[in-house]
Amino acid sequence: MKKFLSVLLALCCVLSLFSMTSGAAENVTAEENISVVLQIGNSMMTVNGNTLEIDPGRGTVPVVVNDRTLVPIRAIIEAMGGTVSWDEAAQTAVLGYNNNEIRLTMDQPVAYFNNEAYILDVAPATMNDRTMLPIRFIAERFSFHVDWNGEEQRITVTGEISNSEPTKEPVITPEPEEPPAPANAHALTIYFSATGNTETLAETVAQAAGADLARIIPAEPYTSADLNYNDNSCRANQELNSDARPAIEPLEVDVSQYDVILLGYPIWWGQCPPVVRTFLDSYDLSGKTILPFCTSGSTGISGSLSKIRELAPDSTVTDGFRGTSSTGTAQIDEWLRDNHFTEAVFMRMKLAAANGDIIVKLEQNNAAKNLAAMLPLDLNFSDYNNTEKIAYPPEEIDISNTTPGTAPKTGDLTIYAPWGNLALFYKDWSYSSSLIPLGRIESGAERIPALDGTIRAEAY
Repeated sequence: MKKFLSVLLALCCVLSLFSMTSGAAENVTAEENISVVLQIGNSMMTVNGNTLEIDPGRGTVPVVVNDRTLVPIRAIIEAMGGTVSWDEAAQTAVLGYNNNEIRLTMDQPVAYFNNEAYILDVAPATMNDRTMLPIRFIAERFSFHVDWNGEEQRITVTGEISNSEPTKEPVITPEPEEPPAPANAHALTIYFSATGNTETLAETVAQAAGADLARIIPAEPYTSADLNYNDNSCRANQELNSDARPAIEPLEVDVSQYDVILLGYPIWWGQCPPVVRTFLDSYDLSGKTILPFCTSGSTGISGSLSKIRELAPDSTVTDGFRGTSSTGTAQIDEWLRDNHFTEAVFMRMKLAAANGDIIVKLEQNNAAKNLAAMLPLDLNFSDYNNTEKIAYPPEEIDISNTTPGTAPKTGDLTIYAPWGNLALFYKDWSYSSSLIPLGRIESGAERIPALDGTIRAEAY
């Protein structure tokens, strides 16, 4: 996958030749598809079925540096209807395509897309008088589609040729909509963002998951010099090499109240940043499910997961997700489904008692799910044996595929299988194979002894 970035080099060759042969560029219509196929180490490429030289007379081929592909870009961008300019004094290339702009500076690992900073795994470089730029980063930002055939070392790049003329139709700006309120108060999206890129993705993840949102803030903010990865003595490299735990500000949320943590961060040399490790060391995440996601110029997330699992051994850490600031909710929804996000969030029930609410965290078993599906309910509670409060649901709770037997403690909600009644304990009791656990009180256990009469039970 890493070397598929070579496609950008092929593309520039294709675009250059495309404009030179058969007058094709003159007849291209707006949004016409173009396909470029190239191969690592091969100076020839195929553009829409025609074999052409990538860089006529110079023998230029895609170049791999640190497992990342660099290519000359001017021909590609101009063939697609975009623009390329070069600032000699600043040693900066400015690429324009479909009203978007990328700025890359030679030997600098920070690129800018529409003025938003991104960290690159490999910096742009000058080779044989050719400016070589990282293909994957540019392709993703400009929405080119790239396929990689590892066996044949072949890259296929497809895209739409943009009509650079501004549209003459009036642009209608829709009225801004209020973002939906978080639907899942027991999932938390928490992220670290050094340049703002991860922050944008985290906001989209939180919206897709219906989760609360919080930020990991380093006590000492990172500067651009701190993030200069080409400098071995920069702060980021020193912290990574020493496995440091830089101080972070106290979080503005109570992490203990959440079942699921959606953890976002940028990739630094294949790893999660040290401040994320500080967070994992500082908070008890036992029993929680962690869904990691990241942003990166090209590196995937898999290399960072082992450290998260090491620092959160009592948590369930799922497969990770790599996105960008432009990632849509459809991709995030698929990731959440594949990693069983909904199932990882515990259901909760609220009993609206006269002296205050009682919040019950339900089990993830079939009987508890069946009870949750019945909500809201009006339950008539009465005392039994000076130990528990019991109530009969209006319909029989399905207890199939649910393991019976428990020794109830104060605050446990169970169902007594022979009678079908709910039993909410305010004293400890002995083991019974006829009691099936349904949940446990999170708050309001002191209100159980006074529970009497009809009480409204609803999802919380």
